[in-house]
Amino acid sequence: MGILINIVIQLFFIAIIIQRLRRIKEIIIPIRKKYIQIIIALIVFISITYFYANTWINYVTGILAILMFVSMWLAQGIISKGFISMYKCKEIISWNEIEKVMVISSKDIKVKVSEGFMQQIFYFKKSDYDKVITILKENLPKQAKLQTILNK
Repeated sequence: MGILINIVIQLFFIAIIIQRLRRIKEIIIPIRKKYIQIIIALIVFISITYFYANTWINYVTGILAILMFVSMWLAQGIISKGFISMYKCKEIISWNEIEKVMVISSKDIKVKVSEGFMQQIFYFKKSDYDKVITILKENLPKQAKLQTILNK
């Protein structure tokens, strides 16, 4: 029974990885990636897998979990439908659901997207500022508020 559960978990991880790799192709503007975050997460996942895996199936599950995390991390940004995030509870924030967007430009671009009671923050490269603003102006609904703040 334990092997069957492990196989189902692995198939679940594979399905998420494939789905996220498809999403990566849709991204118009990707988020700015902080490599230190991914390195720390990889160290944690690899350590957990190394110290707690007892069989080969545990190692395969650990490797799939690492690949799933990396694919979820890479598949964030702006797509034609809206914003795509890492969170499974609200993977895509469609344009018509967005109530307010605050764009803060300093060293990087910080975009706070508010919809209902949820708020998510996306970071983009400074060089993508014009593209981000253009896409927001073209796609946000009329009732959505767009606020820009320029910090030097």
